[in-house]
Amino acid sequence: MKLLLFIQIHFYRLLSFFIPKKKAKIENSVLYLAAFFPENAGYHWRVKLWAELLEKENYKVDVLHALNEKEFYEYSKNSALFMFRFLNIRFWQILKARKFKTVIVRREILLFNEYGNMFLEKMLRRFCSNLILDFDDDLSASKKQPKKINSLYAKLLLENGNSFRESLKYYDKFIVGSQYLKEYVITHSNIKEKNIEIIPTCVDYDKYPAKIYKFDKKHIFTFGWIGGDHNYHLLQDIIPVLNNLSKDYKFKLLVIGGKKFEAKTNFEIDFRKWSLKTEIEDLMDIDVGLMPLKNNETSKGKGGFKLLQYMGLGIVGVAFNLTINKEIVTNYENSFLYSDNEELFLILSQILSNKFNLKNIGKKAKENIEKNYTFTANKVKYIDFIKNEDL
Repeated sequence: MKLLLFIQIHFYRLLSFFIPKKKAKIENSVLYLAAFFPENAGYHWRVKLWAELLEKENYKVDVLHALNEKEFYEYSKNSALFMFRFLNIRFWQILKARKFKTVIVRREILLFNEYGNMFLEKMLRRFCSNLILDFDDDLSASKKQPKKINSLYAKLLLENGNSFRESLKYYDKFIVGSQYLKEYVITHSNIKEKNIEIIPTCVDYDKYPAKIYKFDKKHIFTFGWIGGDHNYHLLQDIIPVLNNLSKDYKFKLLVIGGKKFEAKTNFEIDFRKWSLKTEIEDLMDIDVGLMPLKNNETSKGKGGFKLLQYMGLGIVGVAFNLTINKEIVTNYENSFLYSDNEELFLILSQILSNKFNLKNIGKKAKENIEKNYTFTANKVKYIDFIKNEDL
């Protein structure tokens, strides 16, 4: 399979030089190149719902993804096979980009593949005059780039050890999830500030009433966490705090994720597998949502979406005091921020001691999200940005 991947990359790379541009393009047309499959949360919140909104505004929109959910996880067992299949599909999808006025790449063109010296970015650059990169995480930090390329195989496949940062120069504009990521683009590219728009990962919880805080004697207070299992290590970091807290208070932890979350605890863990269909119902069972992070570059680049989900439903959030979380939360007014585990313990113990009116805090949280972090609130800004090719 590694040999096939080698042949494929160099064949497609050579072929890319001979493909002509397509001059005639459909007016008000947008192509999304989605990183993940339709059942993925990022696909839903940063691609699908925006695509549907644009269609209502009479745009011609197409959304392309490379692998469905079953294929994604099946091929992930063999990295070379995954790269081979993903690249094969993505190459031909990029040819379709020639028909569209605007192309929005979600996160990156290829996943888990820095081979080929960025020939797909270069090819797409030739085809599109309004090329936009949309991302809400610092992918360079999460990939631990820049990194040295030492393996002979990687060198033969033209692996780029700083692919995300170097990809920035091929885009005309950027839609980023936070002020931190905007500053990241400015620092690592020659792009003008006006060509970068901050669009948070929006929620559409307008139709849902705020969380009802009404406890009876049978109710067990519930802390909650939602996210991918690749981030379970962040939740593990605060398990000692919760164990210490459980010496004096009764509560449980509701975890909504992928693989089952397991930890040594002195309290009950209620695990529920994430599904878009049950997400709202599960979130509503949370009394206080947790968003632990580390004070590192990867965490600084996160988009705060857990917090937006909690607060958008009127659920009080408790989040690490970092970058976008500080923009979302007015501390002790519409949710809480903490800077270390000692402060986290204090806040959670005060919550469990009924020191705060969670109903009022949750109401203010929902009002803040509806005003600043919904599709309705960001619609005009989003459409104006993608349609304006003269920025």
